[in-house]
Amino acid sequence: MRCRNCHTVMMETDPECPVCHASAASATAAAPGPFNDNKPGLGMMLPIFGGAIGGAIYAGIKIANASSNSPGWTSTWGTAPPTNRSASSASPLKWLFAIVLILVGGLFLLAAIVNFFDTWKVSRWEPKVVSAAQLCKTDGAKAAPAPWLAYTFEESKPTDVIVMRRRLGKAGDVKAQCLLVRVQEKWLLATVPSGFEGNQLVGRLVPLESPPQQVVEKIRGIDPKQSVLLPFEFNAVDGSASDQRQRFITAAVLAFFGLLALFLGVWLIRGKRRPAQHTEPAPVKTGSSFLPLSNG
Repeated sequence: MRCRNCHTVMMETDPECPVCHASAASATAAAPGPFNDNKPGLGMMLPIFGGAIGGAIYAGIKIANASSNSPGWTSTWGTAPPTNRSASSASPLKWLFAIVLILVGGLFLLAAIVNFFDTWKVSRWEPKVVSAAQLCKTDGAKAAPAPWLAYTFEESKPTDVIVMRRRLGKAGDVKAQCLLVRVQEKWLLATVPSGFEGNQLVGRLVPLESPPQQVVEKIRGIDPKQSVLLPFEFNAVDGSASDQRQRFITAAVLAFFGLLALFLGVWLIRGKRRPAQHTEPAPVKTGSSFLPLSNG
């Protein structure tokens, strides 16, 4: 068997890895899974929603074009004018597509408004700046100095551990990366979103019940003598500028598709309304006579 950390060949009788000195149980254990269920977030569902509503829009346009073309009948004597019909005589399929588009567009707009205001509310919060000494004196997430904190670190160690974290509000889950941040002689587990930059964490403290084994082994590999991990996690997903920017973009895309679906649904219902006109029947063309004309 091989060590999961350094891939060194180990004997079954070895109590620990001869290279990284990890215990046999931890060295051969399976990789830890995510903290939460791997549920797709709203941003990941946008391509599916966009494809579905795009197909519905295309079908609605084709139905509208087919229903608007009502040619008259043709005979050997000419073409008779088409019968005048108002827009209220649209086909049932056309009305069904219009109602579906209006309902879907309303749902998209509602989701965009909720997502926008949730993100805007989070971006307006003023965090309380905390020091390393305050974090070290904090016993747990419930004893945090404030519900919304900001901490500037000087040293950090990235990890390859990816977890799922639920955003505040109704924006769903998002993938986050585990980051080890030094706080004096201890280490703090922070979760940051994709695209995180800088050395400032903005977010909230959450309970840390069982840290991933990879994170624990990472701390032991950095400094075996000082491997103390603080008993809470700094969730910096919602407070990150990159995540807030992504949420605003998601809200804008949802609003675009929602307005497009609403516009097309209303256009399908209204149609091209033209007033009914009473026209005289077209004169029937008669064939030419082969009789010679009289000379009077």
